[in-house]
Amino acid sequence: MKLRTRLSRLSLRARLLIGTLVVSAFGLLIAAAAAASLLGTYLTARIDEQLSVVHNALSQLEERNDPFNPPGNSERVEGIPHEYVIEYRRPDGSLSRRFAAEERPRTLPDLPSLDLESARARGDQPFDVKALGGERHQGYRVRVRVMRGDEGVAVVAFDTTSRAETQGSLALIELGVAVVVLIVLTVLGIAAVRVGLRPLEDVERTAESIIAGGDLSRRVPVRSAPGTEIGRLAMTLNTMLTQIDGAFQQRAESESRLRRFVADASHELRTPLAGIRGLAELHRQGAVSPDEVTHLLGRVEAESRRMSVLVDDLLLLARLDEERPADRQPVDLIPVAAEAIESVRALDPDRPVSLVILPEEESTEDIPPPLVLGDEQRLHQVAANLLGNAFAHTPPGTPITVRAGVAPDGAHGLLEVIDHGPGLTPDQVEHAFERFYRGDPSRTRSTGGSGLGLSIVAAIVDAHDGSVEHVPTPGGGATFRVLLPLA
Repeated sequence: MKLRTRLSRLSLRARLLIGTLVVSAFGLLIAAAAAASLLGTYLTARIDEQLSVVHNALSQLEERNDPFNPPGNSERVEGIPHEYVIEYRRPDGSLSRRFAAEERPRTLPDLPSLDLESARARGDQPFDVKALGGERHQGYRVRVRVMRGDEGVAVVAFDTTSRAETQGSLALIELGVAVVVLIVLTVLGIAAVRVGLRPLEDVERTAESIIAGGDLSRRVPVRSAPGTEIGRLAMTLNTMLTQIDGAFQQRAESESRLRRFVADASHELRTPLAGIRGLAELHRQGAVSPDEVTHLLGRVEAESRRMSVLVDDLLLLARLDEERPADRQPVDLIPVAAEAIESVRALDPDRPVSLVILPEEESTEDIPPPLVLGDEQRLHQVAANLLGNAFAHTPPGTPITVRAGVAPDGAHGLLEVIDHGPGLTPDQVEHAFERFYRGDPSRTRSTGGSGLGLSIVAAIVDAHDGSVEHVPTPGGGATFRVLLPLA
């Protein structure tokens, strides 16, 4: 646990390098152990072969000479390699003769009792024994053989010091190679990790500069392939920065709209309040004659009515912004359009307003009713606001057409208000549905409305999961088209 805690405190570069070196060292250790084991097995097999060759040679010599009754000068045998010790033992296991090089007087093999029975039990399998008088001696490899006619036991021992020295030399070589390899891996690992983590450092520096400077428009350079971890990290961070930047922009725009809305609402409310206050001041100061009181009260009533309408519109927009669920019932758009026409006709009784039921090419008996799920009062307000907007922004006598019915796609109810007036400029189209926007700056508040009519239309239609748009009327004018899902 402590080791894991300590490693977690290290940098990613250090952990990668340490992990690489640990894995490499473990691999080198396994390779060295395997090589040492294979070498030991190989050398032991060679020694066993040599022991077999020596026994075969002794067997041939025994046919010509009796090893238990040799000539008097045979105690010292010339030409025996210093690795070998040869003994002849009687059937009871006692030593009869020994042949060894002179330089090994005190490093003889520590042999067990080797009578005929024990020799037969060992068969021809070589075995290892320790050395007498040599604690640092590596011991001997021994092979025994029962002589012909059970005359005794022939013993051949091979000094394994050379085998141990060879294995020790290999271990030193492997250690040196491992040290060199680890040093090279350390140098190469540092360079590789530095190059590999450079894009990650770029990501870190960019993120730090963005946090420090607050510039969310900057992006992390994607220098790695998109399929790599660092490439995906950079792309994910850029996506996150884009979303954060968009969220901040939306918040800024929302706050700006809110401030503008509050300012406009305050200004709109201040105008009728200022008018009422001014009229009250005139009356209090006695500047109004008794004959003008009725006119004064009428003006106060008109200003208060304007203020009441404005407050009602603001409350309606606030409710729609809260996305309260509407009381939805099946509503036929054709009666809604007809009632709206009758409601606004009083504004200009002489203006021609026509109602067209869609689709036009079919007989009225075959026309399916354009039923939509919605609040009938709110939908009536949509139609009335669109008609009122057309009345207010077209010259007197300009014809207006209202089309209602099933849309050509068969999935929506359609409500269109078409006028043939001056139409809208591109700038007016862009801001048409904004709150308190007036397309004609020359119109005063008393004649141009509050600028909330189309905003209310857009909010109500959106609450009914529909859409409203402006399209130019062929030949001139403006057409406002409302699409609502059929019930």
